[in-house]
Amino acid sequence: MNLEIIHVGLLGTNCYVTWDDQKYCVVVDCGGDADKVADFINEHGFTPTHLLLTHGHGDHMGGAADLKERFPQMQIVLGQKDLEMIGDGEKSMSNAVAPYARPFTPDVLVKDGDRIQSGSMEFVVMETPGHTPGGISYIKGNEIYCGDTLFQGSMGRTDLYGGDDAAMFSSLKRLGSLQGYYKVFPGHGSATNLEDEKLANPFLKRAIQMD
Repeated sequence: MNLEIIHVGLLGTNCYVTWDDQKYCVVVDCGGDADKVADFINEHGFTPTHLLLTHGHGDHMGGAADLKERFPQMQIVLGQKDLEMIGDGEKSMSNAVAPYARPFTPDVLVKDGDRIQSGSMEFVVMETPGHTPGGISYIKGNEIYCGDTLFQGSMGRTDLYGGDDAAMFSSLKRLGSLQGYYKVFPGHGSATNLEDEKLANPFLKRAIQMD
């Protein structure tokens, strides 16, 4: 699997770089330290096509403007319902967790079912609100990049701006309905897999059982 995890920003957010055999790459959630991410891309001779943002919090998109500056051809992708958070330090929590964040304009606003193509890689957009209104999970093959929706043994907070407990459990139920083996790459903490979470994650188990 062609994947690198780079911990970025004040909270050590998981920033993912994934690439194909032709060295096209996609970045997921550059929450800061854009130079560190850019250096990794350049050292490996990758061509970055997209920056996929899972949601509008500063610790996940705080480095987007800086990375775009380094790679102008790279398209920034965001869920359309989180657009209002860009440039709003309170709603995005950037004032607290990413004071270095600069406003930017997304190149692509996505909704459920949209597909992002990068070289031979395809990412399917699944709307997973709850942590924020525009939360997105990106599914590439058997890999799920789910931001702050699902964590190993836990789920994302719903007590921040735009958080919604009912929406979160609906999103978890939807993720839990996926059949087959999926690797789960969350915005913080360790990677896991959907099978283990279905067995041991109390929040996911509760969501799956809900009518």
